[in-house]
Amino acid sequence: MRFSRKTATDKQPSARVPEKAVYTAESSQSPFMVGLALLWMLPQLIQLGTSWSRTLSLVIGLFVVAGSATMIVTSTPKYRVGLDNRLISLAGLGRGSRALNAMCGTGSLAVSLGKEIRQGEVVAADRWKPRKRMPDPAKRTRENVRIEGVDHIVRVQEADPLALPFRSGYFHYVGSRFGLSGARRRRREAFIEMLRVLRPGGYVALAESLPVALWLRYRILPPLASGYRVGDLRLSRFRFSPIVSAQKLS
Repeated sequence: MRFSRKTATDKQPSARVPEKAVYTAESSQSPFMVGLALLWMLPQLIQLGTSWSRTLSLVIGLFVVAGSATMIVTSTPKYRVGLDNRLISLAGLGRGSRALNAMCGTGSLAVSLGKEIRQGEVVAADRWKPRKRMPDPAKRTRENVRIEGVDHIVRVQEADPLALPFRSGYFHYVGSRFGLSGARRRRREAFIEMLRVLRPGGYVALAESLPVALWLRYRILPPLASGYRVGDLRLSRFRFSPIVSAQKLS
C-alpha cells in the first residue's frame, strides 16, 4: 500500500477571514484634516512674527488639529465601547426594555444596547442619504448588527428624526452619539421628538460636541424642568465627549 506525500505545492483549504464590524466612517476624514491643518500652519511657524493674521492662522490650525485628533481617538474601539457603556449605564436598563438609538449612524450604540438588554427591543433609526460611493448607506449598519450577533434584537429602520414613526411614550431609553452635532438644522425639533417617544420614567442620554451639549443643558432642557429631571453635564473617559441626560417624569 502506497501513501502519497503532501508537498508544499498541494492546495490547502484557505482559512475564512472573520468579518469585522466597521464603525469608523464618521472619522475617516480626520487624518486628512490633521495633515491639511499642519500644512496650513507650517508657513506661519516659519515666518515667526506677531501679526494678527499669523496668530489667527495658528489658532485656526490648532483648532482643526485638536478637533480632528479628538475624532480619531473617539473612534477607537476602546473609547467607542466605553462611551456606549457610559450612555447605557445612566439609564439602568434591564431585560425586556425598549431602546431607541436615534440618528444612529453606523449603529455602535444600538449594538451595545443589544448586548446589554439581550431580551427586549432595540431600534437603530436614522435617515441615511444615498451617495454615489454608497448607494445603500444603511447596509453598513445592518452588517454591523449582524456581525456583532445582535440581529435578533436590534432592528435597523429608516426614520425621519423630525417625525419618528413610533407612538408617544414607547421607549424606556433614547440615546444618540453625536446625532444632533451632525445635524445641520432643526436640532431642537429633533431633540423634542426624542423626548416625545420616551415613556415616563425613561431616560434620554446623548453624547454630543461641547457646543451642542451646553446648548441642550442650559438652553433647551431648563424650560422643560417641570417634566424632566435633568442630569449634570458629564464628561466621558479621556474627557472628550460631553454627555447630557434627563429622566422623563410624566
